[in-house]
Amino acid sequence: MSGGSAVNDRIVSTLDALTRRPPERPWGVRELAEDLGLSRSTVHRTLHALTERDLATQTVNATYVCGPRLRVLADRLHRSHPLLGQAGPLAETLARACDATILLSLYDPRRAEGFVALSAIPDGPVRYRLDPGTVIPLHAGAAGRAILTELGPDVLARLDLVAHTPDTVTDRAELERLLRQARQDGVTISIGQHVALAAGVAAPFRVGGLLGAVSATRPRHETSHADLERFAPLVRETALEVSRLTTPVHQPTPEHGHAIPSWPSPAGDSGSATVRIERLLSALTASAPLPLGGRALARVLQGNPATAARLLDTALATGLATAHEEQAVAGPLLLRWAAALGSLHSITPIVFPALQDLAQQTGETIGLAEYDQATRTARMSAVVPGSKPIHYELSPGSEVPLAAGAAGKAILAFLPDDTLSELPLVKYTDRTPLHRTTIKKDLAQVRDRGWAVGDGERIPDGYGIAVPYFTQHTVAGSLTATVPRHRADEIDVDTVRTQLTAAARAITHLLSI
Repeated sequence: MSGGSAVNDRIVSTLDALTRRPPERPWGVRELAEDLGLSRSTVHRTLHALTERDLATQTVNATYVCGPRLRVLADRLHRSHPLLGQAGPLAETLARACDATILLSLYDPRRAEGFVALSAIPDGPVRYRLDPGTVIPLHAGAAGRAILTELGPDVLARLDLVAHTPDTVTDRAELERLLRQARQDGVTISIGQHVALAAGVAAPFRVGGLLGAVSATRPRHETSHADLERFAPLVRETALEVSRLTTPVHQPTPEHGHAIPSWPSPAGDSGSATVRIERLLSALTASAPLPLGGRALARVLQGNPATAARLLDTALATGLATAHEEQAVAGPLLLRWAAALGSLHSITPIVFPALQDLAQQTGETIGLAEYDQATRTARMSAVVPGSKPIHYELSPGSEVPLAAGAAGKAILAFLPDDTLSELPLVKYTDRTPLHRTTIKKDLAQVRDRGWAVGDGERIPDGYGIAVPYFTQHTVAGSLTATVPRHRADEIDVDTVRTQLTAAARAITHLLSI
C-alpha cells in the first residue's frame, strides 16, 4: 500500500469511528488510537486535520465527535440518494398496511454484515425498533437472511454463525436449506432468530449498485405465521418498488437571484489528504455519479489523475463508493454514515457555536434567520443574547419581514428582482420603508457592500447589522447583530460587520456542497 493510500485509509477509519459513537460518548485520543490500532500521535494529527475542515469537532474536554460538515454531507445524501431520498413514503405505507415496523437494510460486503438504512415505525405501546445505522447479522433475522439469499456460498462460508437466541439457526446445512426455500418463495420469514421477541418477513432489492432488503417486523406474541404470510406479498411488492428507484431525487431549481459576494476559500492546505477526502465525500453525496478514472475524475476531485485514482481506490475498497453502471456512486459505508447521522431539519444545531462566538466577540444579541424558498418567507430560528448589561432581546421563531430590518433586507437583496414587487409592504414603525423604489435602492447598496443595516424599521428601539449566508450559490438566510438604538452610535460598525462577515462566510462554506 502506498503512503497516500495509507493516509486515506486512516482518515476514512477515523471518520467511521466518529460516526459509530453518539455525541454523548465522544472519543478520547487514547481510546480512539487503541480502537484503530494506531499511535496516539497519528490519531491526534488526523483528528486535528479533520477538525480544521469541520469533519470532526473537539469538545471542551479535548475529546472528539462528528463535525458539522459531516452532518451536512449526510443530510445532502438523504436528499440526493434514491434510497434515502425516495423510499421513506414506501416504507411508511407498508408500515400502515402491516401495522409493523418496516426496515430497509443494506449489505456491507467488506464487513459481511447488514445495517439499517431507513425505518418506519407505526404508533403503538409495544414496537420492534432498530435505529438507522444499527448492524444486523446476515444469518439471523428476516432482513439479513433475505440479503443472504442473493449472495453466493462464499459469503456464507465467511460468516460466524453466532446464536443470538435459542432459535437462531447455526447449522450451515440447515441454513442453506432455508435459503434455498426463501429464494423459491421470494421472501424470508424469521421468528425469534435474531431478536427473541420479534417475528418478521423480508424480501431483497437492488438499487443504485447496492443490495438490501425490506422487512416487516412485529412483536412475536402479537404475530402468527399466518400474519407473516399475509404480509409477504406486500413486502415483496415494496421491495420491487424500491428496486425501481434508480434515478436521484429531483432537486428543485434554486431560486437564483443576484451573484453572491466573492469570498475566499477557507484557510488550509488545499492539497492535503483531508481536503481531498472531503472533496470525494462532497462528490459522492451529490446526485451525479463519478467517472471511474482518468482526467474526468481528476477534474471532479481537483487533483492529478494518479492522486484521484488512489482516492477512488480507497473509496471502493472501504465501501465509501461502489461501482455501478461503469461509474462510482455512494457505497454502503457512506450510506451507513448518513443513516446513523440522519438528516438535518434545521441548521441551528450545527451553526449555534458560531452564533455563541459572535455574541461573545461583539457583546451584542446575535440572531440566525433562515429563508424558506418554498414559502418565500424568513424566520428567526435561533438567538444568542448579548453579554452587555443593556442588550436587545429577539424572539426565536418569529417571522422576519424581508423588506424591513437588517435581517430581512440582507436576504432580499440577493433574491430575484421580482421578489420585491410581490411582497406586501407592512408598516411596523414610523421608520419602516414603504416605497419600493426606495427599498430597491437600499437593496442595491446592500449587494454592493455585502451587508445590511436596519435602524428602527421593524422594531422601534432596535438597530441591526446583518450579513447573508448562502448554500449552493443561493441565499439561505442571514446573521444579525441587534443593539438598542440608544447605543447605536457607540458600536464599531466596521468591526461588527467584519465579524459577521467572517461567520457568514464560514457558514456558507460549511453548508455548500
